[in-house]
Amino acid sequence: MNNNIHININHEVLVWARESLALNRAQTSESTGISPKRLVQLESGERHPNLEELKAFSKIYKRTIATLLLNEPPKEKPLPQDRRTVDSKELGHFHEKTIMAVRKARALAQSFIELREEMGIPFPKFNLSVSIQDDPQEIAEKIRRLLHLNEIREIDNIRIALEAYIERIESMGVTVFQLSLTQDNVRGFAIVDDIIPIIGIKRGGEPPHSKIFTLFHELGHILLNEGAISDLSLNPTWVLEKWCNAFAAEVLVPTSELLQMRILQEYQTQGQKIWAKKDLVDLANHFHVGPLAILRSLLENGLTTKDFYKEKHEKWNKPQFGRAKNPEGRNLAKEAVQEKGRSFIGLAFKAYDQNRINLKDLSDFLGVKLSYIPKTRQLLNA
Repeated sequence: MNNNIHININHEVLVWARESLALNRAQTSESTGISPKRLVQLESGERHPNLEELKAFSKIYKRTIATLLLNEPPKEKPLPQDRRTVDSKELGHFHEKTIMAVRKARALAQSFIELREEMGIPFPKFNLSVSIQDDPQEIAEKIRRLLHLNEIREIDNIRIALEAYIERIESMGVTVFQLSLTQDNVRGFAIVDDIIPIIGIKRGGEPPHSKIFTLFHELGHILLNEGAISDLSLNPTWVLEKWCNAFAAEVLVPTSELLQMRILQEYQTQGQKIWAKKDLVDLANHFHVGPLAILRSLLENGLTTKDFYKEKHEKWNKPQFGRAKNPEGRNLAKEAVQEKGRSFIGLAFKAYDQNRINLKDLSDFLGVKLSYIPKTRQLLNA
């Protein structure tokens, strides 16, 4: 198509596509090579784009050309509430990668529903609800019993334990995805305004025990019917975040059980509130959490000092803490299994094996090229 031929589109769709990724005109102009003056003309409807400009918009906005040719801007659900502990000027402003992660989670949830419908497997209805006035410890005890979490405590491998926790939460009618959350200091998010509740946790850059805590923190949001994008800070300003932190801590480290641990009784007898890292790690491994979660519970029970907790939080609550010293290169098959979860991936292969979907459909559901499918199945069965 000749670039002198311009395409008649609704300029409001261009504005919507840009704003949906929180991009300003200067950023768009720099990324597309389209001059600021020309961009204003296109977004005001004074001029219409040519094909190359439309392709450039499609690439930067992460939208298909067909979407940009719609008669009017589509209605999209808003992002979950921003519950990070950041300057008020930053609240509600997210990097495009964070926005894309939320958008991807919604698309994956829809695909999971389609898979289950194809297999004739109804999705469990999530029907639990609590109030911010409820005691997080009491709610945590109910969830522990409901999901039989003490059984998972017997699992020594923390990565397998993470998968088990995810499976138990999904049995309640919640979808869980591990996504690339590399911006905005985001550790996880919860979506409650879709057909099914969605939890997103950070895939890379954090050890499994941190993901487990984030998982239950976001479950707290689901129980409260309050979607959120969270950073799990040391001193959350939101009452909601404090509740979810307390809930997650109590689910994973029941106070009644912690206080009965022999090592705690020894520290209490000695009046010692400064903890050796080895003792914290031993307790953390027992409860499938990190040493910070143990310290959080110790602080709540007056068994350590605020200064000691703050010092360790600043040292340990960093993305690189607990990462492999020699991280492996990208493994797309492994990423697919982690991102979508074993329930999703397993169901996709089952649908394929029963000839309910073809190989191309399987590739689309898995999100990998055809050549990666055998490796993905191998990882699933490992």
